Order: sequence, then C-alpha cells, then structure tokens
Amino acid sequence: MQFNRFSTNSFSTSRPLQRCRDGHECQLLYNGSTEHKSLYSHPCRWSELCREKNNNDSEHVRLFTHDPHQVPLCKFGPDDCSKLTDVEHRHSYRHEGLPDFLIPCRFKDRCRDRSTEHAHTFAHPSGSYHETQSFRTTNNSRDNSNGRFAFNQTPCKYGDECYKQSDPEHCSRYSHPLSRDPLSQTPRSSTKSFSPNTQSTPTDNFNSRAVPLSTNHLTSRLPPRSTNNLTSLSPTASADNSNTREASTTVRRSNIHLCGSGNDMERAYRIGGALAMETLSKSDQQAIQNMPDDAVIVVPGSYDHIDRVLKSLNIKYITVEATNLLTHPIRLDQTVYINCSSSFPIDAARRLRQLVEQGLHIITTDWALAHVHNVAFSDFIQHNGLSTADEVVGIEVADPKHPLVSGFLSASQHALPQWWLETGSHPIRIVNEDKVRVLIRSATLGEKYRSDAVLVTFDCGKGNVIHMVSHFYLQRSETRDQRHQMPAKQYAMDIKASTGATNLVASQGQHLNYAQIQSSSTSAQFIYNQLSTRLNSKK
Repeated sequence: MQFNRFSTNSFSTSRPLQRCRDGHECQLLYNGSTEHKSLYSHPCRWSELCREKNNNDSEHVRLFTHDPHQVPLCKFGPDDCSKLTDVEHRHSYRHEGLPDFLIPCRFKDRCRDRSTEHAHTFAHPSGSYHETQSFRTTNNSRDNSNGRFAFNQTPCKYGDECYKQSDPEHCSRYSHPLSRDPLSQTPRSSTKSFSPNTQSTPTDNFNSRAVPLSTNHLTSRLPPRSTNNLTSLSPTASADNSNTREASTTVRRSNIHLCGSGNDMERAYRIGGALAMETLSKSDQQAIQNMPDDAVIVVPGSYDHIDRVLKSLNIKYITVEATNLLTHPIRLDQTVYINCSSSFPIDAARRLRQLVEQGLHIITTDWALAHVHNVAFSDFIQHNGLSTADEVVGIEVADPKHPLVSGFLSASQHALPQWWLETGSHPIRIVNEDKVRVLIRSATLGEKYRSDAVLVTFDCGKGNVIHMVSHFYLQRSETRDQRHQMPAKQYAMDIKASTGATNLVASQGQHLNYAQIQSSSTSAQFIYNQLSTRLNSKK
C-alpha cells in the first residue's frame, strides 16, 4: 500500500487536504481564514480520543486528523498538575479529560484574560503572560530525592544546558536541575479547572464536549495501534473486542514494569548514558561533547520519540519535519534519525536514498520500514507483512565484532538483555542477505513472526542505513528473572562500572531496577557508538 503526504482523513473529497506544516500551532485555523482551512488539515486537539473521528459525514473529520498521540499520562493528573499552561508539558504528557494541545491565543502577549479556564485552554508565546497569572504556583522547595540535586553537590552553573550530564565524574561533583521533570512539580490543591472553550471557532467547538466517555484505560496504558488502518482503536471500544488487548492483563502481571509517567525511563536513560559514556575512549567522549549542534537531524514521528532519548543523553540535534526534507539543506556528514510514524512523504524517502548513496547516514525505527524502506530501500530490506503484539523479548548480539554493538556483550553476561516490541511493530524481511548485516537477533521474534532480526545495518553507495524493530524510547521493561528485579546498582557492578558511576546509579537510580538500566544503557551505548564512529570517520 502506498502512502502520500496528504491528510489521512476518511472523508472523501475531490481534493484531499494537505497537512498544515504548523500543525496544532497554526494561527490561521482559529482566525476565521476559510481559504486556509479549505486547503489544509490540522491535528484534532483530542487526537485519537475524539468522539467525532469515526463520523465520516462530519465536517470536523474533513478538517482535522486524528493520529494517535502516544505519550505518558502526567502522574499528577488534571487536578494537581501545576503545568497545565505549559505548552511543551501538555504536548509531552496526557491529562485525563483535557485535550492534548492548547489553542494559540489570538491576542498573544497582549492577552489580558488571566482566568484559569483561559490559561488551560489557550497557549501564549512568552513567559510574561504566565508570570502575572493569579493562579500560578511557584515551587522553591524541590525534593532532592527526585532530581539531580544532592546535599554534597555544587549546582552546575550551566544547569540543564550542561553537556557533561552523562559524565559520572562531573555529576558526582555538580548537580543539574530537572526543569522538565514532572516529579519536580509541587502538587496544587485539587480544584477542577477545565471548562468548555469560549473562544474557539465553530468548527472546533465540539471538542469542548468531546471528553471521552471513559478514560479509565489511560491509567494502565495507551490505546494500542491498529495494524490494519494505521489508526488507534477507539478508546470506547468494547472490552470483548477481539482486536483490543485487555489493559488490565498487562497491569496485573507483577513482572512488568510500566513507565507510565515517562520519568522513570528518562531518568534511566540519563543514568544509562553515564554508564555507556565511560566505556568510550577519551577521544570519543570529546568528539561527542564537541559535536556540531546540527550533526544530528531528528525527523519527528507519531509514535517513537528519539528526541527524548537524545535530550537525556545530552546529544545536540535539530528537528526537521518529514514534509520539509525535500527542501531542507541536508549535509552528507549529518546523521538523520527518522522516528516511527503513520506516514512518510514518498518523495522525501526517495530523496533520502539519493543522499545516502552520496554519503548520508540514516537511522530508522519500526514503521519507517514500510514507509521509507519499502519505498526507497526495498532492494535491501522490507516489511515482512506481519505485526507484533505488545511484548518484551530477549535479544542477543549476532555480530559482536561490529563497532555499533561494542559493549553489548558485557551487558548480557549476567542477564539476557531485553527489547520492547510495541503493538503492531513491523518485522524485517531481509532482501539482500549479502549486504545486510544483522547486529542483534531475537529467537522469540523469529519463532513468532518469521524474522529474528532486531537491529540491522547496510551500506548503500557511500552512505549507511540502520534500522531497528520497535522504538528507541522504551515505555516498559520486564523483570523476567531474579536478576532483572535487582536494584539498578547491581547492573553497574555487573559491568564493572567505575566507582563514580556506580555511586551515581545508587544515588539517582534508587527507584529503578536492573532491567530498566540494562535496557537504557545498551540503547545509550548504541547511540554513542554510532555517533563516535561517524564523527571520527570525518576527521
């Protein structure tokens, strides 16, 4: 099946709407511009939870898209969260009963409405508005146990901008704030603050009434992706629906660790990054710390979030939307990370093939197999037509001498590393067995889905391509044996980490287990290996 760059709305028109490049931040959507809305579609503020998404006769379905917004739930919920006015927080965490995106306020900085209802519904471009809100709460007493502060550490003068946050020696002396960490919030008193939007256009008014009939399923895990039509199952689907995985089954299994808040794995990546960083040579560490700001390009997706991993590892990057890849001046010495998404422009995929042949390196995840490789690299790898369930499988290194998986063997000496498979992940069919190298395999994956390849790489012309099944950003891990259930510090001891790194794990990873640190550390190791190899090849 071929996918195009146009909106995937099911409403049939003679002229399909192209997705607006500004997405939910588009000002023209709410200023009455009928011409703009007749040409471009925009993300619905309720994403896949919208009640109207299955009503094909609705004008809303023609104008809005409903891609799944797979992000963790905010641990404080809509009543106690103190960041409901924060655009980035609302985009990164879901709150029951509230839409995923704020509406751009037409008055911007000149807005004088300081009501709670307005601030929780509309976005404002600067901090000047929020600094004068009567409802704004200030948190000056952060709990050191939840952040990077320690009583015997000196606050780093660079704060969260510090590029040495993965250096164990540096972190043992200096602390760094977690400005985006939901655990650092001070809960407010419980007051229901959401009310229907009073400023939206008629087209979007229904959204103030579109609170899902039941959002209880969100407390366990996000709605699974459909493997048939690339859209999420309805959140109100019947419990006996054969296409729906029972959420309670996942939650009740004591050997599964859910990372619902997103914070556990982000902290795990920071600590895992410190463990991985010290395995690199001094020259490799310096190369990564001094890499250009635009050495890495991240193409956002609907499902994977490599940007969160890179932030946790203090890797510099720039973001380029998939629709802009045709015109963006990509350099051949850059590395492009392509997140898993429900679609990808065909012309952009073909341009990537041309650039790779000239020397570009790209790294793709999950559904990029169908949308990028089936289009542009089908002579190397393709989607084998099957889709996985939501499960965690054991993995093993297939090519231990390859530099990309250096350090993986030490991680697997005491417990088999794990790989999380998202619902609907695409197994790999290797077309050119002579050129495609399998770096990581999973016997379980092969038995169930006729392909054991988890991580593959191949050279194409002067460039290189890496693809992995499922996602970089992990949502959960499993503690299958006693060692996986051990504290995170045990993993640091197993791989013979330095005293500084081990102490870092013990102090900042006290709520994490062995399995989480093992998964995050091997992921960080792969990223560092790829970057250092790439950067050194340009010298």
